[in-house]
Amino acid sequence: MSVKIIKSKLAGAVALAAMVNGLPALAVAETEQMTAEQLQQRIAELQAQVDQLAANQASSDKPVVENPEPPKTTTFGNTSIQIGGYVKLDSIFSDYSDGSSATAALGEDFLVPSTIPIGGESGDVHYNAHAKSTRLFFKSSTEAGAGSVDTHIEIDAMAGNQGDERISNSYAQRLRHAYVNWKMDDNRSLLAGQAWSTFFNVGTLPEGLDFVGPVGTVFERQPQIRYTQGLGSGSLQLAAENPATTLYNGAENPYDDNSRPDLILRYDNSLGELKYSIASMSRELAYDRVDGSNESEQGYAISLAGKWQLGRDDLRFMYSYGNALGRYLGLNSYRGGIIDPVSGDIELIDQHGGFIALRHFWSDRWRSNLVLSATAADNPDTVSDMTPSAYQSLQLNLMYSPIPKMTLGGEYILASKEVENVSGLLADDEGELQRMQFSVQYVF
Repeated sequence: MSVKIIKSKLAGAVALAAMVNGLPALAVAETEQMTAEQLQQRIAELQAQVDQLAANQASSDKPVVENPEPPKTTTFGNTSIQIGGYVKLDSIFSDYSDGSSATAALGEDFLVPSTIPIGGESGDVHYNAHAKSTRLFFKSSTEAGAGSVDTHIEIDAMAGNQGDERISNSYAQRLRHAYVNWKMDDNRSLLAGQAWSTFFNVGTLPEGLDFVGPVGTVFERQPQIRYTQGLGSGSLQLAAENPATTLYNGAENPYDDNSRPDLILRYDNSLGELKYSIASMSRELAYDRVDGSNESEQGYAISLAGKWQLGRDDLRFMYSYGNALGRYLGLNSYRGGIIDPVSGDIELIDQHGGFIALRHFWSDRWRSNLVLSATAADNPDTVSDMTPSAYQSLQLNLMYSPIPKMTLGGEYILASKEVENVSGLLADDEGELQRMQFSVQYVF
């Protein structure tokens, strides 16, 4: 192709670029006086501009919800550091069928199933606003002679009693995570510190505005040591975690008299678009008698959880069963066992629960989650009338992300609590909560 033809075509391209990018009209005239070398340079510049325009357009077409960019990393020698978290405001309207508020202040900040009141008179709608779930984390990753060493420290102000609303709404920070994870290679790692319990597959927890979510989820963070080993296309995790025992008819809740850790074995894998985990737990429930002797029973629990990707939508689920679920299920909705008032022996209680959740994207920026959940306990006849026997919850939300990392939304929660009423003397054995929550969250 002759230089004259190239000049003619380039002049048209530059004119187009001028209209798109606001380039001076003089750029068109300049192409008539270019040398061949200048032509090649100008073509390269023009191609770069076109590529950038295409990249900007592709970026603007991406959903603002999925795969948000991670916090920026700063490197010092062979260590990289990330600082991030989010700021969140929750505005909550609660209406109880059997009371004016939750039986504990904690239940006003987020859904704690056991705090739903029973047996009282319905009160007016109660309003509560807070920013306690605002979170800050610090992460580091250091290349070592063998693999890498990662750390994670994270805090927020939820579930703390240090602070009030009289003047400044000041609340003390609490520790969420604090652990070190040595990744020996691509197939092996060793974690030590406080982290999500290995029994809990946090990746299957539904997206919601409430701090925890469904009544039937396993939810636990605690100190532990965990070894992970790649196994085929999946991974196997073995953990020894900090124990604690919750018992009916006991003088303490929880008891800290265990002689061995909670032992957990979990297998993670995927099957097509389905990611799943199977976890089993063996743990001791124990307490010290008044005479100083120790009473204990060995219990078990299993949990199946997963996330099935349906295009952009997804279906999440969890089901757990066992006679030692206790504090692991639904924010300690039930205690793990009961002390026989005569013999002092521990009787374990069979419990089960779970949830199913559908997330649907209406568009790139709008999405909803529908979550159904339930739990139940097979309590013995020796429990008191007010001992919980079942919980249920429904959550439906609408979320909007106008820009990346920001979410505005509203969520409706309907939850209920049932008690045993063994004697039949209670006039009311069920309480209900209806809640509307509005939140603004920005991740940084």
